[in-house]
Amino acid sequence: MEKRLRPQLKIKEELSAVLSNVEETFKLHDGRDVQTLLVYMPLDGHPNPLNKFFSIVKEGILANFVLKCSDIERQLRIHKEGAAERLFDKAVRQLSKHTAQGELGELILFTLLDVYLEAPKLLTKISTKTANKMPVFGADGVHGQFYDGQFKLYLGESKLHKDFNSAASKAAKSIKSATDKYQKEFDLIESHRDFYDLDENLEDILLDILDPLNNENIDDILHSSCFIGFASPELFESNDQFEKNYIELASKYVGDFFSKLDKEKVDVSKSVLMILPFKNIEELVSEFIAYMDIQE
Repeated sequence: MEKRLRPQLKIKEELSAVLSNVEETFKLHDGRDVQTLLVYMPLDGHPNPLNKFFSIVKEGILANFVLKCSDIERQLRIHKEGAAERLFDKAVRQLSKHTAQGELGELILFTLLDVYLEAPKLLTKISTKTANKMPVFGADGVHGQFYDGQFKLYLGESKLHKDFNSAASKAAKSIKSATDKYQKEFDLIESHRDFYDLDENLEDILLDILDPLNNENIDDILHSSCFIGFASPELFESNDQFEKNYIELASKYVGDFFSKLDKEKVDVSKSVLMILPFKNIEELVSEFIAYMDIQE
């Protein structure tokens, strides 16, 4: 039987209504293929696409992103009526206005990896925080995927910045650091592993793969994933040419990002870039805080 990790989120149909996927492939100037995912929110619609996205986050994503799978399963089993509301309330208490911008970026990274790459999380990073006002250290996400029988461990980085180029520079450095210090992530997986819907046999296989003492080819499974959300108000000015203009802009950004990975000596063939443009990042974060009613 083919080994497969099941996505944790069962919202692909709902998400596709508010995140359109642009089917486009890119090559670097030297002809190398790179893996990318371009998504965007519809330019208009009723209800407002951003509010619709936040509604999906509130109803089906936030608790899965913040809380451990075992906690969610236990709550749903013990408290059937009103369990979803309790899970959301518990999850939102782990967030903070001070760190909301980073947490929204990490949440989108988590969602894109789980839904589009079918690479569920192996570790709930927020559960490793010592206080809700503190940022997550190390990789922003740790996800896994079996592809053609081979396992890929994605160390994820997310940036939600006004400027793409500065975000890409910071992300490349963070990806290099996370890759160099992968042992810390392996230690966290061992102590705080959060596997979704795994039978005992597959869990044993996965743990064996992730054991650096037993797996001499540990470098082969390490991959990097990066989500960059950026502001591009001018992109939203021409509805008729939006996708065309987005692809043109993305082609420049894709080349810039992977050239930065090259400079950091990160293997671009084992990296995936996911991007999502917004009109305004500050307004986006403010609306996220208000919609989720983040208090502290």
